[in-house]
Amino acid sequence: MMELLEHLSILIRDTARSIPDLAERGKEVCQGADGTPTTQIDKCAENVVLSYLEENNILLNVLSEEIGFVDRGGERTLVLDPIDGTHNSMMGVPLYTASLAVGDESLRDVEYAYIRNLATDDVYMAEKGKGAFHNGRRIYARQISDKDNLCMILYLGCGAHPDTFKILKRCSRTRAYGCASIEMCLVAEGVVDGFLMNSEDPTRSIRVIDIAASHLILREAGGEIFTLDGELMDMPFDINARSNFLAVGDRRLKEWLL
Repeated sequence: MMELLEHLSILIRDTARSIPDLAERGKEVCQGADGTPTTQIDKCAENVVLSYLEENNILLNVLSEEIGFVDRGGERTLVLDPIDGTHNSMMGVPLYTASLAVGDESLRDVEYAYIRNLATDDVYMAEKGKGAFHNGRRIYARQISDKDNLCMILYLGCGAHPDTFKILKRCSRTRAYGCASIEMCLVAEGVVDGFLMNSEDPTRSIRVIDIAASHLILREAGGEIFTLDGELMDMPFDINARSNFLAVGDRRLKEWLL
């Protein structure tokens, strides 16, 4: 399965690179199943995956940003965000990924995760129960030694909840990169302590396709992801499901931040 995900990510990478003009990448071509505009680069990346599965008779159902859920008669589902960080791609910012995960019905039963940074070819991957890896190197989430010296990734978009800024003031450093899959992986790798997504606009909260892969990578690296009520995070494979969350390397941060 991991070999398949690797191959699909390479197909997406090559497709993205075949559209070098940034304005052309961002051209809106239709409306996606999630109700948001679909850009040229998103649709082309999704199409190359669907075509490969069909041509090679690979029986995986597909849940993807643009087309929604496709029942292909499979027992498991490929949860696909063909381009996570579309706007980064359109601006030439080298933080946008192909995010692929395979599971049954929800985050909790995802078994395989594969994320490729399409600009740099960095790869994060995990198989349930077997650890998480960055370019083949085992990675581990960071355990805090000083909660007064936190580095956090925060969602700071136009829907950001005012409570976000209270947490911002408690951190020594904050970042916002505009690519949830990479941001989650940075927590998994111990580069940052946590990632808070708290939008007061439900339409801007996270979708399952955004974190299906990265949540497994984080958990396999020793971190965890919680709802803002403090419960362990789970989301169904539903294109319309959205949620806020707190991802942490050290579980003790949950009590302090929430």
